[in-house]
Amino acid sequence: MCGITGIFSLNKSPINLTMLVKMNDEIKYRGPDGEGFLVSNQSEQAAKLKNDRKNALVISLDYHQNLALGHRRLSILDLHPSASQPMISANGRYHIVFNGEIYNHAALRKELEILGSKFLTDHSDTEVILNAYECWGLDCLQKFNGMWAFCIWDKIENSFFFARDRAGKKPLYYTEFNNQFVFASELKSILVNKEIPKILDEKGVYDYLTYMMVPAPKTIFKNIYKLPAAHYLLIKPGQTYQPVCYWSPISGSPYLKLTEAEAAEGIREHLYKSAHLRMLADVEVGVLLSGGLDSSINLACLSKFATKPIKAFSVGFENKAGYTNEFEYARKAAKHFNAEYHELTLTEKDFFEFYPKMVHYQDEPIADTANIPIYYIAKKARENNVKVLLGGEGSDELFVGYNHWRIAAQFAIIFEGNPLLTSLTSFLHRHSPVKHKRLYYHSLYGKVIDGKPPFWGGTELRTEKEKNKILSKEYLNKIAKYSSFDPIKAFYYEFKKTKGLHQYDWMTSVDLRYRLPDLLLARLDRMLMAASIEGRNPFLDVNLIEFAMKLNPKIKTKNGIEKYILKKAFEGILPDEIIYRKKDSFTVPLNQLFQNEKQRLFAIEMIKEFNNRTRIFNNAFIESLIKGQNGGELWNIANLALWYNQYK
Repeated sequence: MCGITGIFSLNKSPINLTMLVKMNDEIKYRGPDGEGFLVSNQSEQAAKLKNDRKNALVISLDYHQNLALGHRRLSILDLHPSASQPMISANGRYHIVFNGEIYNHAALRKELEILGSKFLTDHSDTEVILNAYECWGLDCLQKFNGMWAFCIWDKIENSFFFARDRAGKKPLYYTEFNNQFVFASELKSILVNKEIPKILDEKGVYDYLTYMMVPAPKTIFKNIYKLPAAHYLLIKPGQTYQPVCYWSPISGSPYLKLTEAEAAEGIREHLYKSAHLRMLADVEVGVLLSGGLDSSINLACLSKFATKPIKAFSVGFENKAGYTNEFEYARKAAKHFNAEYHELTLTEKDFFEFYPKMVHYQDEPIADTANIPIYYIAKKARENNVKVLLGGEGSDELFVGYNHWRIAAQFAIIFEGNPLLTSLTSFLHRHSPVKHKRLYYHSLYGKVIDGKPPFWGGTELRTEKEKNKILSKEYLNKIAKYSSFDPIKAFYYEFKKTKGLHQYDWMTSVDLRYRLPDLLLARLDRMLMAASIEGRNPFLDVNLIEFAMKLNPKIKTKNGIEKYILKKAFEGILPDEIIYRKKDSFTVPLNQLFQNEKQRLFAIEMIKEFNNRTRIFNNAFIESLIKGQNGGELWNIANLALWYNQYK
């Protein structure tokens, strides 16, 4: 797990090596165990860099391409210096900087050795990527099981190959500036160059107000992009380039004809294999434990293969003012599997002390309240010599873990393709006494009436109408008729081409493409890496994803029970009181926290300053924030404002 950076010329312009070094330093926390650089046509500067940083790997070469690649290393696998990066293939043709883990690297190494590949390291997965690309070209991506964001430079063709893993667990940002291509693991690393314009993307802000993040490939800034999950980018001299999708969760294959028992067994075996792969490391692996179903399954799977108690870490806030943490169930799960249990209780002081730092670390605005507790528990894990933590992301999306999914699916099934019923409903919702009743249902009807799916993603914080009420007329004029459906529209039409799929398949697919990589996995990556911890996600193993997508959705939720088949899979392994407890997603007591008048005023002042500079929101909305008691609303806008005031 690491951080990567790079600059290469798109013409003959020279590369500023000092800038590349600053970019690398900006994300040092992503890789505190080592650093490396590859630079062309700057032998004197490279020699000085090596003299200044005696422990750094510095590779200097002469070539007609001007480039510089950087790497920060968090040593997880093959700790030997020979596995340091940037890495060069045995034949000297390919050069790589890589962030992530390839879990099936050992099997691929054997396959590649049979095909004639030479290896210089003992068990580096980075070298497996190099040889896989040499052997299979772009198709190497279909071979990998893991998480990755990398850049491979082909010295012969002078091409650059970028790729991001299927679920988007590892980030990759890029931009063009002054005829140079600049990329990095984090946005802030690119913005070290103060000359790169930081122009707020109005449409990106509009999407943030819907999704709590900005869907790829856009970012919050114009002309700076993030490579979408399951996409690659191939840049060759003189050719245009654009991201290419290499994998989709939409297979189009018929559902597997399995009994419930067979489906449950298949899920269980896939999770066992997935967890076993994610235990492979030369450092200690632990688990984030909430006491809910998903984290308890992770602990169960790790414990099956462990030779000593697994270290499990739970975090929550003080139980007061009606808030209840989940420690009771986390303790029960830990005791059941004889885990070495660590618990952390956060206070109001902890929350607000880290708040400004959180905005820095999260890189883009990510309005997820779990950011702060994730950081603190990661820090505690690091203090206990754990460098890898397993999370439960992906389970709810694959196995229908949300009640509102069932409601949205029912609306789609009833109304889509039924114009008469839709017209009647449209009439009723325009007239009293029903037009103001059940606003959530009304929003679903409104989408169907407009010819759009009722479900746009697992986190739809505001409808289009709600956003129009809070945004200034000046701002709305800038975005014209833009809709937050636009970023997902092409993917929706792609989905619709495949016949025989259920609404749950659409919901899973769209969240795998957008919400998971750009919100849930982004928060996990940024906050864990801020504490120099690697995050792994057993539920997002490609084999489990593809198996789950071939299950008939009717057995994923049944008799009103979310994740029905997943729960069946672990009956007798987990205590029933954990499997069938009422779903209680991790929450942060924002209303109570923002009763702190000092912090409330701080947030409001940040929002005022932000709005004075941008004129995004209308005055009435700002006044409602000042007078209101909605901690979630205040958090969402303050997150954006504090981020902007720091980065601008």
